[in-house]
Amino acid sequence: MRPMIATLCFLATPAVAQEAPRVVADIAPIRSLVAQIMDGVGSPSQLIPTGASPHGYAMRPSEARALGEAELVVWVGPALTHWLEEPLDTLSGDAVRLTLMDHGGSKTLPMREAEYLGSHEHDHAEAHGDEGHADHAGHADHAGHADHAGHADHSEHAELEGHAEHKDHAAHVGHDHHGDIDPHGWLSPSNAVLWAGLIAQQLSEIDPDNAATYDTNWRTFTADVQSLEQELAAQMAPYRDTPFMVMHDAFQYFEATFGVEADAFIVPGDGSAPGPARIKALRDHLAEHPAVCAFTAPQENDALLRTALEGQPTRVAVLDPIGDGETPYGTLMRQFADNMVACFEGE
Repeated sequence: MRPMIATLCFLATPAVAQEAPRVVADIAPIRSLVAQIMDGVGSPSQLIPTGASPHGYAMRPSEARALGEAELVVWVGPALTHWLEEPLDTLSGDAVRLTLMDHGGSKTLPMREAEYLGSHEHDHAEAHGDEGHADHAGHADHAGHADHAGHADHSEHAELEGHAEHKDHAAHVGHDHHGDIDPHGWLSPSNAVLWAGLIAQQLSEIDPDNAATYDTNWRTFTADVQSLEQELAAQMAPYRDTPFMVMHDAFQYFEATFGVEADAFIVPGDGSAPGPARIKALRDHLAEHPAVCAFTAPQENDALLRTALEGQPTRVAVLDPIGDGETPYGTLMRQFADNMVACFEGE
């Protein structure tokens, strides 16, 4: 009877489900990338709430606790959230830290100067050469990820965890990460594909039992984004010479990818507040060079924009570069392009 009792006890014991990796992403679009790679396994946390400015934020206790319990932290980097460096060092403990903009393969653009007003100093053809915008084949096996399923060769990312020793980090010497690099890199589709692959790789190393799922999700994501990029390139092509301005200079990576370029902005990419002289200069510029559209974001107060545009026929529209953390990356980008075109067309 004892063997029978033992068997019955075994059958009555519920199976212990394997816990998904505990992952924290800094902002909504990065959470969306992580969520798409983790689909079918688990769900990441989001550190900075949607609607809060990533340029400065005081974490709540629940967010600090999530950071302290994380196995993987995925963040854009100090160029966007310089204030987050100390909490990461003190709270995240042994968590793997994936600093996306610091990866050597990431497309980076310099922060545009506050004086930038319709100068078009950036060469579109050069700017949206896109490290493979014309040739995404390089991303299909980026950073060794073609061998991701078997993990035969991760030597290129052996130092990925902190990037402090990253072998490509020397390429950034001379750059102040907190001021020189535009941190809004997720609006580049090539960056999104690269970063999704890095996320898949790190998750597979933390959770090898689900490596095949992460790899499949990344490959699906890559195919979808590459197709979307071609679609949006055709959609945006007729508007390459359409003059527009932006409230916050946060859309440069989208502009560079698709060959459109803002003539002016009010708030620089680092989020610093403009002074009265800046607003006057912008008004003088717009008097001579009217913009068809002016774009703001849901997270922004557009009072300064309305002041700068007073008396101008410029249409104002909202472009959301952040999303809600749940919206898939492709949907976010398609809505962004659709809303831009709708304003250009006067809809």
